[in-house]
Amino acid sequence: MNHSEQLMLARRGIGEASVRGQALIDAGLISPSQLDICLRQQAYWSEQGRTLFIEEILVRNRFVSKNAIVKVNADTDGGATSSLFQKILPVQVCKQYQIYPLRVTNETLEMRSATPLTERQIASILQACEVKVSGVKIIPTDRFDVYETLNRLSSGEHSFPTMLARLKVEAINGVLLRQAYQSMLIEAIDMRASDIHLDRKPDPEAWISHRIDGTLEQTHLVPASLMSALFMRLKTEANMDASDDRRAQDGRLSIEVRGRLIDFRVATQPVVGGETMTLRVLDPDALITLDELFPNQPDMAQLFRNISRVEGKSGGLILFSGPTGSGKTTSLYALAQEFPRDEANILTVEQPVEYVLPFTRQIQLNAHLKEQALDVERSMLRQDPDVLILGEIRDSDTMMAALQFAQSGHLVLATIHANNPAETFERVTNFAEGSSKASALYMLANNLRVVVSQHLVKTLCTCASAVDAADDIADIASKAAYRQVHLRQTNLLRRAKGCPRCRHTGYYGRVASHETLIIATDSQTRADLTALVFDSGKAYSRLKEISGVTIKSREESLARLQETGVIDLATTLKGAAKELL
Repeated sequence: MNHSEQLMLARRGIGEASVRGQALIDAGLISPSQLDICLRQQAYWSEQGRTLFIEEILVRNRFVSKNAIVKVNADTDGGATSSLFQKILPVQVCKQYQIYPLRVTNETLEMRSATPLTERQIASILQACEVKVSGVKIIPTDRFDVYETLNRLSSGEHSFPTMLARLKVEAINGVLLRQAYQSMLIEAIDMRASDIHLDRKPDPEAWISHRIDGTLEQTHLVPASLMSALFMRLKTEANMDASDDRRAQDGRLSIEVRGRLIDFRVATQPVVGGETMTLRVLDPDALITLDELFPNQPDMAQLFRNISRVEGKSGGLILFSGPTGSGKTTSLYALAQEFPRDEANILTVEQPVEYVLPFTRQIQLNAHLKEQALDVERSMLRQDPDVLILGEIRDSDTMMAALQFAQSGHLVLATIHANNPAETFERVTNFAEGSSKASALYMLANNLRVVVSQHLVKTLCTCASAVDAADDIADIASKAAYRQVHLRQTNLLRRAKGCPRCRHTGYYGRVASHETLIIATDSQTRADLTALVFDSGKAYSRLKEISGVTIKSREESLARLQETGVIDLATTLKGAAKELL
């Protein structure tokens, strides 16, 4: 295929992308400027000889979620199935015939082909389809286009159990080891693990474990010699010193899985008898939307959408609090994605950077912030930010910097480690100390807008069964009310069941139960809050006395989740009990 033919195909692809992007604009999911940005990126990659679909670029930029695209495509394309998000043909079939499926619309398979196909070959392809098809539309392309695309989408071809079995009987070499660690990472992604734990210990104590929905599961028992080889390879890939097992190290590695770039934060630690390694899975698809963060609570989702409409420099401080592993950072990014990142200057400051969020300027902190917090503040303000996102407030210097950012008219989002709302408020006020205490308390009272204190609770799998019996419904409502969780409706109550999808646990995923403090911005509310923080060491217990303060309780959050079938009674009672501790 000559250069002019390639350009013609590229222009046609961009024209198709414009049409498909317009459907997302019409649905109110993206803006025209966001589509324009993605079309320009698509054109750039096309010039480099790489094919990226507009939907893939939109998801990579976090302008829209994968699920939203699937729904719009289904509505506008007569139930179209996209190969970006659902398997249409087995990888081996695509490689055999040098084809790549694009989508299925009205039972017609649209695919790119690098070679002419006979009627017999087309019949074999249609027979291998994993969705219903009755016809085919072929778009000619070159071999490199198909080869490169299939390589991106088929990196998980070999399962980790298969690779383990091979490594136990074959000599360990670089190629096999690379395939093994990549398939191990892909397995963890498919299992929805948040963390992978590897223990380099003598036989038979070398385990690979996964944390799934908050529970740690011992998954694979690995020969000690193979575990040592995996440690060496993973350390090398994460830019760590592979020969050093006497000190803790931190690193980071990335792999491309089915067209998505997924990062892993790597940490090692010497332990008695060997060494342990933890890989935190930083899957962009794990980032949730506001509607997923606050299911069946449209008032909360709307509150944060209103906050995300940045117009001018009005200032304000928004905090997400909770214990370790409560999803604070995920919630922070759920809100960050709502900001018009192509129109506003969003600056994030983290240690370490968790998720790469396109169209933000992300700063990886080092010891410099701890030594000179206020100098760093002045440096960041010179970057003309509209919104500042601080990974975590850990000390009084960071707290003072956050307050001064907010006081200077910038919207500040941050996380803070605290187990409940009262402790959150107490920690924030206690960070204000020394000669600057009066100034800090004044800035806090005038800039604190929202505090979300959250815990994660397990959500029911789709296999859950409805609660129908009147006696059962009455019993559930009574037990929930005992924990001050009052259900407004009971027709959607569900209970755990179990299926292969949830590995017969009955639960699939987690959601945040929260207590939220919302403070109005009027002058009277701010005056009352200022008097409170200067007057009382038990400020949180008296917040309800201020007319401009709204507190949405955790019990109310749990009630909305249970009465709409997101969680069951056992989870509700456990979540409510945490608040009583």
